[in-house]
Amino acid sequence: MIIAAALLTLLFCQGCGNGLASVSGTVTLDGAPLKGGGDTRATIYLYPEGGTGAPAVGLLDENGEYTVTTGTQNGVMPGPYLVTISASQLIGEDIPGVPRSARRLTPARYADPNGSNFRVDVESGSNVYDFALDAD
Repeated sequence: MIIAAALLTLLFCQGCGNGLASVSGTVTLDGAPLKGGGDTRATIYLYPEGGTGAPAVGLLDENGEYTVTTGTQNGVMPGPYLVTISASQLIGEDIPGVPRSARRLTPARYADPNGSNFRVDVESGSNVYDFALDAD
């Protein structure tokens, strides 16, 4: 009976989990949280180093905090990643059918995977990475 229960548990758990690690943290700009939300679009991308695999993305909230997802799944595969961060504020009136202009809030170098100088090694489980950006 115990062996049968163990085999059933093993069968049901096979394939459990998606192998993705959780990644979250906070982004600051000149020491203050880089706030997203409303008319401000602030994002963080994790690009697999070497270019193989899907990138992960996270939206920054009003506290500068983020959690990344890959496609529709929470998390990212463990491994090395290049990181980009960018924030833009929509300007002008919101007119249906007319795209609004945006004003960049972060220096362009942080939006370049090879120029941001941010790299992380994501490990299985929970990972927390905080990033400090400078406006100049």
